[in-house]
Amino acid sequence: MKGSITDFIEVKRIDSFQKLRLLLFLHQRPEVTKNLQQLAERLSLGHLPLLERIMNDLQLAGLVERVGSHYQLSEDPQVRSFLKDLAATFDDPMARQQILSQVQKDNLH
Repeated sequence: MKGSITDFIEVKRIDSFQKLRLLLFLHQRPEVTKNLQQLAERLSLGHLPLLERIMNDLQLAGLVERVGSHYQLSEDPQVRSFLKDLAATFDDPMARQQILSQVQKDNLH
């Protein structure tokens, strides 16, 4: 796994599987804007207060933007480029295990 992906995960505090899952979902559908309820339903994340905290964290990290009551992937080209690399890396089963281990490890701190 590339060091830049590891650094990106650490710097942007992608420290839970839910954050990772949301980012990969939004990366796959960059044109999508959804409110919290719609995201919760689409991703089977039923605990709205947790989802709200996650989205606030991702917004503070500059990974998502809030437009009214809807959220979308950041328009920042650097963020999009890193997410493209993250998604491509995540497609490799061995690299996926490393990413999931890092996210789990980061969540323990």
